[in-house]
Amino acid sequence: MKKKYKILSVLTAAAVASTVTLAGCSLVSANAQADMKQVIAEVNIGNSDNLEKIDSGLKEYAGAIESSTSIYKSDLVAYFLSAGASLVQGGSTYGEAFQTLAESLINSEILIQYATIATLRDMVESGKQSSASAAVSWFTGMEEAERYEALLDYQAEVDDNEGEDDVDYVMLVEYSLKSSVNATIDSYEEAILDSDSEDGTSSATLPGGVDTEVEYYYPVKDGALDYDIYTGYSKNSFKESGAYADDALEGTTSLTRRRAYNEFIQMLDANYLITDEDDITDVWTLDYVQDEYVTLLRRQVLSNFYELYEGSLEDSIDAEYVSERYNEILSQQTAEYDASASSFETAMGSFSDSSFILYAPETKGSENKFGFVYNILLPFSSSQSSVLATYSTLFENDAIDQNGYYRMRNNLLNAVRGTDQRSSWFNGGVDYSFDASASGIEYYDGGVDTRDTLFFEDNLLDTENERYEKLEKYLGLYSYNGIAVKNEDDSYTLLPDYVSIDDLLVEFEGYLNFALGGDKVDWAYWANGKAVENSSDAGTNADYYDVTDFYTVEGDTKSDIDYSKFIYAAGKVDLGNFTAASLMDEDSDYFRAMSAVNELQYAYTTDTSVLSQYIGYSVGAYSTSYIKEFEYAAQQAVREGAGSFVVCAGDYGWHLMYVTFSFDAGDVYGNVDFVANMDKEGTFEYEFYQALKSSEMTSASTTLQSNLLQQLYQEDKSVKIYEDRFSDLTSITQSATSSTDGSTSGSSSSGSTSSNA
Repeated sequence: MKKKYKILSVLTAAAVASTVTLAGCSLVSANAQADMKQVIAEVNIGNSDNLEKIDSGLKEYAGAIESSTSIYKSDLVAYFLSAGASLVQGGSTYGEAFQTLAESLINSEILIQYATIATLRDMVESGKQSSASAAVSWFTGMEEAERYEALLDYQAEVDDNEGEDDVDYVMLVEYSLKSSVNATIDSYEEAILDSDSEDGTSSATLPGGVDTEVEYYYPVKDGALDYDIYTGYSKNSFKESGAYADDALEGTTSLTRRRAYNEFIQMLDANYLITDEDDITDVWTLDYVQDEYVTLLRRQVLSNFYELYEGSLEDSIDAEYVSERYNEILSQQTAEYDASASSFETAMGSFSDSSFILYAPETKGSENKFGFVYNILLPFSSSQSSVLATYSTLFENDAIDQNGYYRMRNNLLNAVRGTDQRSSWFNGGVDYSFDASASGIEYYDGGVDTRDTLFFEDNLLDTENERYEKLEKYLGLYSYNGIAVKNEDDSYTLLPDYVSIDDLLVEFEGYLNFALGGDKVDWAYWANGKAVENSSDAGTNADYYDVTDFYTVEGDTKSDIDYSKFIYAAGKVDLGNFTAASLMDEDSDYFRAMSAVNELQYAYTTDTSVLSQYIGYSVGAYSTSYIKEFEYAAQQAVREGAGSFVVCAGDYGWHLMYVTFSFDAGDVYGNVDFVANMDKEGTFEYEFYQALKSSEMTSASTTLQSNLLQQLYQEDKSVKIYEDRFSDLTSITQSATSSTDGSTSGSSSSGSTSSNA
């Protein structure tokens, strides 16, 4: 079964999990729908003493918000179903979560009201409305949904006039909500279809960007939204669901969909979100759905208001300002990192494409460097690890010396065999695989015609990025190394090829050469710390296994081990004209090679913690926390710079480490030129500017929000709270606990949540 996920609205990110884990269990103690219609808070910033102080003239528009100032108990419960699960799973009790969400609703209402009247004033100032009274009359003369649709149309017009992307925000909101409801019903139908397999889990580690839609995506056909909710009923049929048909669960039928939809309705009913007047066969007309639609419209108005506010400040962040900030940060880092190497190593832990390291300190040894490595771990099997543990015990009890231990370990290493680790992408609840042989794209098959399975079809074939984002540092052209046979029940029988360390080196060399379009990989076997002749021939390297003495000259203790003797192979990938700025350039050989190696990590490594790192593990120039074999080999490779790689042995198995980045002492990015390059994608200057702009704009919006809330939140004037009307919710002491299958259930006690280098 294949299920595609989307980026949904802020209301829906937790909705699927919430409805799955909480469905069928009433969250409220009330026994009547009337209880849900109680007003739990009233907000009207027009009553605030500070509205005029904040912005002169806004008081004239306050009449626009007087008819929508009430927050109902049903709003709070609906919000919990969308966002409460993450709070409860994060350690809050249900009562604490309801309290947090109630405060959030009030704060949000204050800000939405401000954005509403500020937008109306902007309409007057732009000539779209003749006066404040005319704007208020126009706004209040419509139904609530129409009001905010009209404001969004105006904001879209402003965007268009300023040269921004042409976005229909009303259509975007409708798509977000409908895709949210579809995703929720999907979760119920998936359980009905029993798609989960015992061979994997749906929480498999995936590259960033998988099935993630680009910002502001919505499907359009003939000028209208080409998307609808599919419930299985005639009013919401599969045939009329538009683009959703491409995303539907495999095996869906009108019967299974109706059953799933009915479970969704039962969950709403259990929480008093279905009214007697609702026609449950027409999902879009449900009061709950329409209320959510209005909520999303209003929140989109607020979001756009922030965007426009930030845009008004953007011109102040020019090349001169960016250059000044760059030099300030560079000076700060230079002083800090020259004074403390440990500070630099700490900074390496947070290095990213929005958290920059601009300066690297000198090291004590002229050849020492700091850097990052990917790690492909080809591990000992469980039985081999058991044998190795026996060898370790013998050594600790002086039954064998260290030479004997390492000789025995080498014998085990010679027999290590790995397999393609991507089985969960077939049988992990979501089938991400596809047959690439008819796709028209070129991919790497290792010379085997039957190797034709790739993953993430939506991302990989959407080359124009009209819907799906690019995969993050994942080339996507390395076929599954083995045979995959699809069974009648949509599961797969997998027959992976067994891969020795020599086979892995062949695959590594072959795929990197394929990715870079030429003979770009040069490597050699090593023994006794030196290269071996005829090194790139496949097969075992007997010279490595012939080593019997692992001590340094005149060495006889554990600290005298010569770790160069654990290096099996080393080499380098030709990255062309590599500079530090290549790290930002997705079109460079450097980035393409890194993406290919990252993909090989997903294919073979059992060290899954490396998959969550920005560009791999940070490697210090001095002592590290890694095992000594890994430390020695990684540091040697880092000294050779980006594109270098090394294979070494260790107590976990074979490590193939690839250097993604290596710091030379001094200014990392050299002579930057923000005037020339700040607007050129793929340059360091562009990425630095984008990160700085995002940080500055976010900070400005956060400050604006804080100031507005501080001045407009006046109890008994702009805000009135009736806590007794929802105290039955905030007093619930129940909290979440995790069961063995990973699901979440209620418990009266507090729950808690608890590298092979």
